[in-house]
Amino acid sequence: MIAVLLATSAVFLHRAVRPLLLVLTASVTGLWFITVASDLMEPLLVGWPTAARVLAVNGAKVLPLVLTAMVLVRYRPDQHEISLRLGRWRADSGLSVAGHRIDWRLIGTTVGFVVCCGTIATGVGEFNVAGLSEALSWLPVYTAAAVVNATAEEFLFRHAINGVAGPLMGRTALIALTSAYFGVTHVNGTPSGLLGVLLSGSFGVVLALAIDHTRGFCWNWTLHFTADMAIFFTLIAATAPSG
Repeated sequence: MIAVLLATSAVFLHRAVRPLLLVLTASVTGLWFITVASDLMEPLLVGWPTAARVLAVNGAKVLPLVLTAMVLVRYRPDQHEISLRLGRWRADSGLSVAGHRIDWRLIGTTVGFVVCCGTIATGVGEFNVAGLSEALSWLPVYTAAAVVNATAEEFLFRHAINGVAGPLMGRTALIALTSAYFGVTHVNGTPSGLLGVLLSGSFGVVLALAIDHTRGFCWNWTLHFTADMAIFFTLIAATAPSG
């Protein structure tokens, strides 16, 4: 995929498309490196606490973030398209109930609550006192992992792509592109496989709409961080030794 993206950007397509291809190349390269490094280091990481492994893997996403930022420095995307600002918490969602307009405070809060409850429900059957205690004791560590992961992934999968692809395609196509890319790259995520792709892709649509409506990162980053916290908490609490 990396080779095809590079060859295409260099030879076949108009230079207006090249920044998008190079942004995709940078993120794919960084994520591929993390995957390979994680596989190679698995024998070393196997004895680490789950929270420490979570921080190590997600902290490494600084690499694709830096590579992608280098591409953006070269091409300087439109600041309006990239939306690297807080944005409007009360932005209109475009929905209404009984004639009353619904803004993103209700949409964001509802989505965050559903995602948290749904994630924790998948592992609650495996929870025990020792697991819950461990999850609470490692809270600062996986909070740091969630901050890095939410920041890196929102920049890689949405803001950076929006910045270089926004002038080239319509709103619907851009949301479809970023959501599909987000879903496919989570094929080995939590959960993994086709279910992981579909759930991540659907969540990606909500996050992409949040940027589109708020023109900032206030809701997409917050929701991504909240989902990561629920995932990491559930993973640690459900896999801790019962003794």
